[in-house]
This record gives sequence, structure tokens and C-alpha cells, in this order.
Amino acid sequence: MRLRGVLLALFLLPLLWGVISLLRGGASYGIPDCDGLLRSDREEPHDMRPGDTCELSYSDERNGSAGTATYQQLKYAQELERGSLYRQGTLFTLYGAAGIGVVTAATWKRKPAA
Repeated sequence: MRLRGVLLALFLLPLLWGVISLLRGGASYGIPDCDGLLRSDREEPHDMRPGDTCELSYSDERNGSAGTATYQQLKYAQELERGSLYRQGTLFTLYGAAGIGVVTAATWKRKPAA
């Protein structure tokens, strides 16, 4: 019975990770994030909009960035990441659920045939 609990816990971890990945994928819609310095022709601070450029890995010490990305490039990267999270979440969820089902079915106590 102790082995059953360990196996259930081991399959519960990928199940939970899969659900979390699916939730992260669902939450990744909207405006792409600029993790660096946002360059724009607008004066006031704002979210990234079409036509803006993001300087990636910007450093004040180097006074520069590793590269730039446009709004469209970051939006495309966001779509790729979302697809990856959905695939990963689906696979982990199915793996965890199937494992829990197999362990439960294999250790189910049946009444002896009379």
C-alpha cells in the first residue's frame, strides 16, 4: 500500500505541472512584454504597440543591447511559446492522468469470486 502512495505522488507531479503549463499558455495572450528597453516615438510610458522596438538585454554598464526586436517579432515569439506550453501541458497532463489510472487499476482491491 505504501508503494501505491509513492507511485500516485510521482504521477501527480507531472499532472500538476501539465495543468500549470496549460494555465500559463492560456494566460500568454495580449500585449508582448519587452524585457529590455522600449524604444518608441511616444514620450509617455506605455505598453508595447505596433511600430515600437525593444532593445533586448539592455545594459547601462555596456550602454547598449544584445539586439532588437519589433512588436511583430515579439508577438510571433509569444505565439510560439504559447503553442509550446499547450503541447507540454497536454502531454504532462495525459501522462500523469494515465499513470494515476494505471496505478489505481492495478492496485484496486477486488472481491474474490465466490
